Amino acid sequence: MSVRCVVLLAGVMLTGRAAAQAPSVPGTTFGSQASQPFTEKVMFPNSPTLPKANKPVVVEDPPPIVIPDGSMPAPPPQRIWTGGFEFGINGSQGNTDVLNLRLGASADRKTERNFYHSDVLYTLSKQDGKTRSNQALWNVRDEILFPNSPWSVFAAFQLEYDEFRDYDLRAGVYSGLSYSWLTSDRTAFKTRAGAGAVREIATSKTDTQDRWVPEALFGFDFNHRFTDRQSFMMNADMYPSLSNIGQYRVRARAAYEIVIDPEHCVVLRLGVQNRYDTNPGNAKRNDLNYFATLLFKF
Repeated sequence: MSVRCVVLLAGVMLTGRAAAQAPSVPGTTFGSQASQPFTEKVMFPNSPTLPKANKPVVVEDPPPIVIPDGSMPAPPPQRIWTGGFEFGINGSQGNTDVLNLRLGASADRKTERNFYHSDVLYTLSKQDGKTRSNQALWNVRDEILFPNSPWSVFAAFQLEYDEFRDYDLRAGVYSGLSYSWLTSDRTAFKTRAGAGAVREIATSKTDTQDRWVPEALFGFDFNHRFTDRQSFMMNADMYPSLSNIGQYRVRARAAYEIVIDPEHCVVLRLGVQNRYDTNPGNAKRNDLNYFATLLFKF
């Protein structure tokens, strides 16, 4: 072996011993130590710490309320009674003194097998201290409903007062069948037909005698809701005389309703009401009233 090879081998051996005995100084070596974990913090020690993503919050439904007997609670009862009060007044004082007053009320009760309706209306008109009109009308109708059927059986009562007719009072009772042609969230249309009799109670100012008059009955109810605040209603009843063919009475009403205060259920009602008699006695056959009133519903 030559001298040059011996010197080279000795230098390699001395360099390896020095590297093995040299102390480890942080930052003097290239890269990380083999014993360190391979993580993001070790690889990038100066990078900003990112916030941890929040875990989604899972909202669990509250446990159902159980009645002590183990059954589930029944749903809240549906509203059975509805109705309202109607009020309107206008007038003037000066060259002509005029007073027009209109009062009304209605109530409905509906269940699965029964429908009850009642409405009363009173109108008074004065001019220059003289009464020109003094009328009242009360309608009551009770229906027996048949589930899943458009047919129903009804009984009706009507009481009518008019100061300026031959008969101060008319009290009638009727019964018959009703048929619902259309029932939806917006529109309802129902017709009825039946028969009965009316008792005419004469005023003391005339020589007319009290009497019973048999009558037929044909009528309908129509309601349509255009929007949540506007709707239209119309109803009419015709009473043909069964003892004197050709004579009949008609009672009709139509109104357009606008909700002006939903919170307090205040409605502006614009409408007309008509009464027609083929044999009115000493009065005109047709009696038409138009009105604008405030309706307070409940």
